[in-house]
Amino acid sequence: QVPGGAVDAFVAGAGTGGTLAGVSRELRGARIYLADPPGSALFSKVRHGVCYDANQAERTVRRHRYDTIADGVGLDRVTHNFGRARVDDAIRVADGDALLMAHYLLRFEGLFLGFSSALNCVAALRAGAELRRRSPEKRPVVVTILCDAGHRYLTRFWNPAFIRQRGL
Repeated sequence: QVPGGAVDAFVAGAGTGGTLAGVSRELRGARIYLADPPGSALFSKVRHGVCYDANQAERTVRRHRYDTIADGVGLDRVTHNFGRARVDDAIRVADGDALLMAHYLLRFEGLFLGFSSALNCVAALRAGAELRRRSPEKRPVVVTILCDAGHRYLTRFWNPAFIRQRGL
């Protein structure tokens, strides 16, 4: 249950886009934000209407990104589900920011989460800050989803050697 019954924003990354499509249909009055990792073309699709990232030519849109440690979110194509979502804006989240958030949530909240959840949390904070700038007198209610656990990322996201190798 949400205090006051109103949600100002919902933030989530997109794998297939099903969560964004379903939630955007139900939360009609809320702003819907896409949380997107580096290299994903969905950020540009939301912001500029073109499925494109600077690291690719539009005619060579690929299924998997190549410049992020993200697994399962951010695509270089628009899925049927994502095409049905009402997305008002996109927030790009760097790998390092998601990594810091994941470690913060583990240390201070006891939540052992994966990349997608950390990505969502960083973007939720940024969405809240944006809404607060727009209406300083209002405390926005921003909702996200903790969609993955850290145990699924032990060889990559939670592996110190892998993180050092990636320069993070």
